[in-house]
Amino acid sequence: MDKKEKHERIKRTLKIVGPIVTAAGLILAVVGFVSFFSAFGSGGMPSLFWCAFIGLPIFVIGLRLTMAAFRREIATYHKNEAAPVVNEFAEDIKPAVQSVASAVRGETAAEGRICPQCGEQNGADAKFCQNCGSALQKVCPACGNSADAKAKFCDNCGHHFPE
Repeated sequence: MDKKEKHERIKRTLKIVGPIVTAAGLILAVVGFVSFFSAFGSGGMPSLFWCAFIGLPIFVIGLRLTMAAFRREIATYHKNEAAPVVNEFAEDIKPAVQSVASAVRGETAAEGRICPQCGEQNGADAKFCQNCGSALQKVCPACGNSADAKAKFCDNCGHHFPE
C-alpha cells in the first residue's frame, strides 16, 4: 500500500470515527449535566455528574478528529469563498493601478504619450505619433489589452511581444 492510499484510508476512518466520538462525548456530557441540574429539584446528590467530566473532553477530541478528517474540504470551501472576493478587489483597483503605472511611465493627461522613435509629445489617447507616425502602443494578440510600444510583455496576461 502506497502513502496516498494509506492517507486516504486514515481520512476515511477519521470521517467515521470523529463524528461517532463527538456524538458519544456530547451524549455523556448531556447525561452528566441533566443529572447535575435534576439533583437541584430533588435535593439529592447528582449520581451521573461524572459523565460530564468524561463527556466534555471526549466531545472536544471528537471535534478535533472530525476537523482533521475534513480539513481539505474546509480549506477548499474557504478558497472558493475567498477567491471571488480577491478577484473583485483586483477589478476594483485596476483603474487606480493603471493610473499609477501611466504616471510612472510619464503619461500624464497634460503631457500625453512620448513617441519612442522621435520623442514627440502626443495626446494621452494617441495611438500613433503625430510627428513620425510610429505606433505609441501595441495591442496584445492574446488578450487584446493595449500596452506601451516599448513593452516586451503584455502587463495583463504576460504574452511576449516579438521584437
